[in-house]
Amino acid sequence: MQEVYTELKKLGGDVVALSVDDVQSAVDMKDAYDLEFPVLYDTDASVVRQWELYDLLGDGLSAPATFIIRTDGTVESALIGQTIADRPTIDSILETLASLAGMNRAAMAEGPAGSGNEVVASAPVRAPAIGDLAPDFRLPTAGGQTVSLGDYLGEQNVVVVFFRAWW
Repeated sequence: MQEVYTELKKLGGDVVALSVDDVQSAVDMKDAYDLEFPVLYDTDASVVRQWELYDLLGDGLSAPATFIIRTDGTVESALIGQTIADRPTIDSILETLASLAGMNRAAMAEGPAGSGNEVVASAPVRAPAIGDLAPDFRLPTAGGQTVSLGDYLGEQNVVVVFFRAWW
């Protein structure tokens, strides 16, 4: 996400990443990849549980999941991983954000645009689904601030990425 963060911002989006890590692990991840977006830590897994992503793979962690939340707080797209490698493509995320912004990503890019503009929910769980109102959360970040999903509502679409843990 960091590699396309500038483009993602131009498309009216932002990124929030979170895991069940502790503060030091969140700081280590943010520093290791020089991330500009917030990395949140959910040490008691309260948000991961609220989003019904906890322990889906039987390992006591968050399932890998990516949601694109519209400015009105509804879920535009969702992918809940059935394996640790399940992630939407960066192109599909950018295409979805471009569509939400009413922009033609191909016209903005110097190269050809990626294919597909929809990420489809893939897991048989009752996490937030397309069209649902996404549950709000407030968590600390690796940078010492506190971030909530509500901070973005009305302002930007947001890509919420649940990652398993920083090992």
